Amino acid sequence: MYENNTFQGFINIGHRLLSNDQFEEFEKGLTLISDHLTDITGAERCSIFIYEKKSDELWTILATGIEKIHVPSEKGIVGYVFRTEDSIIENNVTKNTYFLNEIDKQSGYKTLNIIACPIYNSKKELIGVLELLNKENGFDEEDLEFLNIFANYIGSIIELAPYYLRNS
Repeated sequence: MYENNTFQGFINIGHRLLSNDQFEEFEKGLTLISDHLTDITGAERCSIFIYEKKSDELWTILATGIEKIHVPSEKGIVGYVFRTEDSIIENNVTKNTYFLNEIDKQSGYKTLNIIACPIYNSKKELIGVLELLNKENGFDEEDLEFLNIFANYIGSIIELAPYYLRNS
């Protein structure tokens, strides 16, 4: 499913992110990433959660279709992924005891399935979680392999963003 042209998309995004006019705002770069990821996987939504040590919570620097989300690091599926550093595929969220349906209630969105994996920086320190929601017919191991590769790419971009923003 994920062929060479899929990975060529990574390269194209990288070039666009590093150009002066495309990286004026960090959020524009994240939107490019999210759009590519949802297009390739067929997921409806993408969220990038970053860990904030001071508050001990994960918060979204990108969440498609919703305002910022704050989740205590010990709660929810993203909290589980963050604590255990294990990726997860959950194709029936109602059966997962970690699922936080409060976020769906607040947003009006109905989550059916989730795939999530940890995001690391270049020092292999855990910095957040990448999550996709609602793929028709559910997520599989091939999606997870792709997501883990993409999470490494996102980790690099997040880590380097302050340097690009400072010099733009």
